[in-house]
Amino acid sequence: MSKRNITDEEIGLIKAMLKRGMRNDAAHFHFNRQDRLISPGRIAQIKSGKYGGAIASADDVALDRFLTEFWQRSGASPKAPMSSEQSLIELFENDGANGWRLKGGETDRVECKRSFRIAPEQRFAEVVKAIAGMANNKGGIILFGVVDRTLAVEGLTDDEFEKIDPAMINRILAGALDPIPHVTKSSVMVGGKAVGILTVEPHASAPVIALKMMGQDVKEGCVYFRYVGETRTIKPGELRQIIAMREQRAVADFSRRMVGVATGTQATLDLESGQVQGNTGAFVIDQTLLPQLQFIREGDFSEVRGAPALRLVGDVQPIDKEAREKARIIRDSVTPDSVIRNFLSGEKVADALQYIYAQAHCQRGWLPLWYYVKGAGLATDALVEDLRSLVATHPSSRDNVVHRLRNIQAAYKVHPGRPSVILKRLVAGEVMAAGSSTENMALSKAIMGLPDGFQAAVSMKSVVLEMLDKTSAGSAVRSAIYRAACRLDEILYR
Repeated sequence: MSKRNITDEEIGLIKAMLKRGMRNDAAHFHFNRQDRLISPGRIAQIKSGKYGGAIASADDVALDRFLTEFWQRSGASPKAPMSSEQSLIELFENDGANGWRLKGGETDRVECKRSFRIAPEQRFAEVVKAIAGMANNKGGIILFGVVDRTLAVEGLTDDEFEKIDPAMINRILAGALDPIPHVTKSSVMVGGKAVGILTVEPHASAPVIALKMMGQDVKEGCVYFRYVGETRTIKPGELRQIIAMREQRAVADFSRRMVGVATGTQATLDLESGQVQGNTGAFVIDQTLLPQLQFIREGDFSEVRGAPALRLVGDVQPIDKEAREKARIIRDSVTPDSVIRNFLSGEKVADALQYIYAQAHCQRGWLPLWYYVKGAGLATDALVEDLRSLVATHPSSRDNVVHRLRNIQAAYKVHPGRPSVILKRLVAGEVMAAGSSTENMALSKAIMGLPDGFQAAVSMKSVVLEMLDKTSAGSAVRSAIYRAACRLDEILYR
């Protein structure tokens, strides 16, 4: 096997992992080794079909065998139970008179619930606790329609699990846990009875922490861990293990980057001199600009998705050391003001992707998004995956962007009172203009309630821009204006 190439068999296995719902970083974990470092971008290329497109995906049997052997070689347990329908059915057995039951009982990766209820919130608290515990351990599955004491398969008695939108589950998790665990919903027929399944992936950025109280089961600030047959507050030993694993990943990532520097695929930046040095050349960033630089995530910034690249805004010329003092490179930062003004004025930007990533690094919660998504020309799933792996300055802002991309959260909101009256006038075709602070607040709230397909949305952009120009920074009216701009963004480009 080549030390730099992935075999056809491995490409087939990677395709099977991605087809099963594994994230790119989880698939990458199984094939990246110290003696053969693979770029995460290679997984993205396989997913898009740009690399190994003619190679067929491995079947479920081959993938299950590979995963089992992989974890046996590593001396650990699989991170999550197998997720094919056949492997799930094999968790159960028919013991004759007593019918179908769960064979192995509740473990550190399997929990049973007799029924599924998402409301009121307290009824779902036990499930949220179990999800947090599994995400902090090796992942797992929660089975609905299976009695936890007897392990008997009773099946779901209604269609609430089948009808529930996964976005609703994610919305609850987003408000209760940080970081947000990745959960997928499925179902299987066991002995003619429906069993609902929530599959929980182990979180790469554990520990997952509870953000608020939920009934008697979930307490704010607690870290839960899945032990054999129960989910409880984490013990010191397991918490130390999570911290140690994070440190190992950081060391591995550092080693990978150093290999890149040694082989010339990556360059180094001297923060004192401002020199960027690589095997093929060098350039200098003016020292007065170094403190102002905003560093952005590696990868996906070239014409080929997934290829490692450093993106600099400005003219960059290779120089030698003697010309260092003559060089001056200027980089303009992507600011919240530029994000909203470029949208409202309809100005095209050179790299729309950076206007999306910039929203993970600022505290403002509402900034136009879909205008830049269209400009970037990338699929929503790819953007979500990249954002979730991003080391964000403000994780909550990054999560807000993800929720909007997934349509879990939107700027749409109908306000009562005067904004409601103005909303009706706008829908009826009346033209409005910016006015006083009070008038601008009411008009901004009215714009938030505009329906999808509103025909005059384009003309409203100039009105919002005029209100923005007349409103001072830090004003509550300004926050309403930003959200109003986001609603126009949704109507025009989502």
